[in-house]
Amino acid sequence: MSMSLSAFVQDLKPESTILFLGAGSSLPSHAPSVPEIIEHLSKVFHQSSEGFTLAELAELVEQKTKDRGRLISELRRLFGNVHASGGLLNMPAYGWKALYTTNYDELVEEAYERAGKPLLVYSSNFDFTVRGAPAATKLFKLHGTLSKDICDGHMSRLILTSTDYSFTEEYREKLFDRFRADLDESDLIIVGHSLADENIKTLVNRAVTLNKQVLSGARITLLMYTPDADHALLQESRGLRVVFGGINEFFSELARKTPLHVAEVSDSADPLDRHPALRPTTIHVAHEMQHAAANASRMFNGWPATYADINAGLTFKRTIAESVHEELCASDKLFAAILGAAGVGKTTASRQAMLRFREGGVGCWEHRAEETLQVHDWLALAGDLAARAKRGVLFLDDAHEHLHELNELVDGLVSHKLTSLAIIAASSRNNWRPRVKTPNLFKVGKEFHLSRLDDDEIETLLTLVEANDAIRKLVENTFVGFSRQERRRRLVERAQADMFVCMKNIFASESFDDIVLREYAELAEQYQEIYRLVAVLESAGVHVHRQLVIRLLGIPATSVGAVLEALTDIVTEYTVNEKEHIYGWKGRHHVIDEIITKYKFTDIDKIIDLFDKVIDNIVPTYDIEIRSIRELCNIDYGIARIPDMAVQNRLLRKMISVAPGERVPRHRLIRNVIGMGEFDQAQTEIRIFEKDFGADGPVARYKINLMVARATRTPGIMKEDRLAILDQARVEALAAVRRFPYTPQVFAAYCEVGLAVLRLSGRFDVFDAAMVQLKEAESRIGDPQLTQMVRGFERRAAGVAQEEPSNE
Repeated sequence: MSMSLSAFVQDLKPESTILFLGAGSSLPSHAPSVPEIIEHLSKVFHQSSEGFTLAELAELVEQKTKDRGRLISELRRLFGNVHASGGLLNMPAYGWKALYTTNYDELVEEAYERAGKPLLVYSSNFDFTVRGAPAATKLFKLHGTLSKDICDGHMSRLILTSTDYSFTEEYREKLFDRFRADLDESDLIIVGHSLADENIKTLVNRAVTLNKQVLSGARITLLMYTPDADHALLQESRGLRVVFGGINEFFSELARKTPLHVAEVSDSADPLDRHPALRPTTIHVAHEMQHAAANASRMFNGWPATYADINAGLTFKRTIAESVHEELCASDKLFAAILGAAGVGKTTASRQAMLRFREGGVGCWEHRAEETLQVHDWLALAGDLAARAKRGVLFLDDAHEHLHELNELVDGLVSHKLTSLAIIAASSRNNWRPRVKTPNLFKVGKEFHLSRLDDDEIETLLTLVEANDAIRKLVENTFVGFSRQERRRRLVERAQADMFVCMKNIFASESFDDIVLREYAELAEQYQEIYRLVAVLESAGVHVHRQLVIRLLGIPATSVGAVLEALTDIVTEYTVNEKEHIYGWKGRHHVIDEIITKYKFTDIDKIIDLFDKVIDNIVPTYDIEIRSIRELCNIDYGIARIPDMAVQNRLLRKMISVAPGERVPRHRLIRNVIGMGEFDQAQTEIRIFEKDFGADGPVARYKINLMVARATRTPGIMKEDRLAILDQARVEALAAVRRFPYTPQVFAAYCEVGLAVLRLSGRFDVFDAAMVQLKEAESRIGDPQLTQMVRGFERRAAGVAQEEPSNE
């Protein structure tokens, strides 16, 4: 027996509910039905619709007219005066877990825009990229969207014809992968018009099938406008609930149960209360310091020092923390970057600096590294602080992963003359150096470099070990007996790292590798497999999370609790996005990850097989998994550890197929094929990239590099031809430095053209012109990397000038 609408909404929780919208959600807003669309196309194009589905009819029209633009235009004409109305306008008032739709119309988008609520829309696989805004509702459109089609030059395809369905099958399958994941511990409401509708039957069957694959599956409810007791009985026999009512009645009942508006906090002392969109992506330092528990043992075993650990005196003071605090307090600087290799203590030093600000009454926040930095909201918070004559500091760990947003944030602070928010960033130098940075980072910022411990740090570390009972108990068996002078000598000899590596690698009586491997050996075999998987993935830059591990290893979801219990203090779980049930898994330290990888993944074929599985199991609608694709392309880790570039390229092509809207794998593929001398393929990839995205700085550089490679490495052509190609490269480079004036690598590519001309002909004119541009950029931007480039190219030119010009 069908359920009443009022009874149905009583236990409904929107935050754990998925809405799957069929035509029944749009018809009350006067959107055309499928039969109406068929009738219109049949009449306009004089094509009988007898016995044809909409997709078949549209395919016939396109095949016969060869005019897709007119076909799409006629479809759009039917939606010309369609606007969101009634209950649909209340949809944004509730924080739905996710929205799915088979409708073309953009009524949901209109409703969210009118309500001023964030909505992320996915209408093609080019939308599979980092979207940010974790608090935003996501709308997945299985059949594309009305305003975007290839006939307009968009990469999105409105899925109307039979051919459209064939071309977009992979896109829809990725959405259903996400749908299956969303079903976990959720309610699913399928909104339709009639239970007799064949499209609804197909959708229901697909939902039931996917739901069976989820351990804690969803409760599925069919909300249908047309009452039909017999069909309802058939669906209820399958375990589904059936409720009769329309979209307007549904939201009317929901409004009676749940108030639509919640008063905003305006007078709170906590700025995040006035900017709640930042809460899901932000760690509040004061809260962490006061409420988290300090744990010397966890820190000693490799976890980064928390604010509670530092506040409890479990770390030794880093000189650089005080320097950063003084610089940001005593000058007009708004930005400080702490740079160094993995394991030197960048995160701990940064957090120490944050607590120094906290002692002075400054608001302190840390961005959650796995989330997108919300530039607009942080600028709003900075304005709020300025209006109240207050100041705040934001810490970004692994800042290179957020450099685009960081550039935008710093530019915004400078342009609005906001000095109320300072930023501390930590990053490895190899990841920080080559990436494009706004000149404002150097105008209002300063870099600090962290490597070896200095004398004061060594003394404070020795004092910590001697005076702190919790620390002394951890090291006394291997460190006791040495005089302070002898302890100091050992520290000076090997003091190149943070608290964790110092304790394990200096004070221990055995090799650090042996300590890690012995710990691994003591685990049960099934937990060793999970430990090494997490370690190798993290060392490759993959953002590991619970669902990814389950997909890769096939472990039952019910075993997750036991796994984490067995791996206590080795692998920890943290919340990435509670609404989407994304829980990250993190090892203790990058140094440990590298050790496990070095010994447990000695066979390169196993690493290749693992990377294949990771890419095959990517669900690209999750930001955390798109970030993994980007990091796998890093030139220092990820697929870079595979020596065979052909294998790298195969993996890159798989990434591009999964997320064609991501630029990083495409950049890396172009770079690789140029390096391999496959110039025609490189030209093809560049042409396709520019068709999809237009020009960007990296591809402009690769176009120049490609011309230089052709000129210098193509066999059998004459010297005059090589110089002609280099002259084309010169013209391209000159245009590129004008178009991308803040991209150091473009200036470097121009200088490479000059060196190639100098090597072939002995002429300095092109090189001199390139150096003028490089030195002007050095003065204008202020990036230390440009200064190093100037010196490096001057040395190389001096060496080339002593050679005889090549006749080849």
